[in-house]
Amino acid sequence: MFDLSLLIGLPKPNSIDTSVLTPEDAAIKLRQAATLRLNGAQSILLHFPQDVELAVELLDDAAVLYDRAFRNLTGIPAQSVHQQIHEYVSVPSVEGAPAIQTPWGDEFAPVIKEGVRCAETWLEGSSLPLWWALSQNRKRHRPGDYQEAFEAGFLLRLQQTLIIRREAVTSQSTSFDA
Repeated sequence: MFDLSLLIGLPKPNSIDTSVLTPEDAAIKLRQAATLRLNGAQSILLHFPQDVELAVELLDDAAVLYDRAFRNLTGIPAQSVHQQIHEYVSVPSVEGAPAIQTPWGDEFAPVIKEGVRCAETWLEGSSLPLWWALSQNRKRHRPGDYQEAFEAGFLLRLQQTLIIRREAVTSQSTSFDA
């Protein structure tokens, strides 16, 4: 096991100074920092599922770090994190599960919402196989980012639901053990 305070104490992305590094070295450092946060989030979800909010925070920080690394390599000037968060569409929270931010902007919001609705329809007891519901409904969108945004909405809603159900089963099994 590991100490959660190590993950809680990680520096925020905007406090990681790369000004004295070459763009390539800065990108390497930022990717390493992002990977550490991704691994930490995975460990939290596996070993401490009750701390899902910390995992989500680490995932958000990893996304910001990967974005900074990409921008260092491409020369595209970085935007403030505050602006980026408001530009991205999130899959809304459900049954206590937190909202999940996507990498798509507002122009993809209707497509992501349609993916969420399609997943909810399937979860409510559709007779169609899951793969069929996804593959047939994604065809209604232009190939590329629009199909991927639809898939993200669909799969992220399924992910939220599976996490909720897993937590419910885990809490039921521990209540019987007592």
